[in-house]
Amino acid sequence: MKKQDFINELAEELEVESQVTAETVLKDLDEWDSMGAMILIGYVSDNFDVTLNADDIEALTTFQSLVDKIGVEKFS
Repeated sequence: MKKQDFINELAEELEVESQVTAETVLKDLDEWDSMGAMILIGYVSDNFDVTLNADDIEALTTFQSLVDKIGVEKFS
């Protein structure tokens, strides 16, 4: 999966209405809340077989930090 496709699909899952880039700060999104975190955990688990925990979610800042956590090698 390409990085921008991942960002776009995740933004759709989170029902983000604004433009999202790799530099978008997750916690700045109006749609970011505990339910958003749960959606994120499920999406990453289903698509990348990577398990995120509460500490991981707390440490994430941007969509790029999420890509880094998943592993940049998993993106084409």
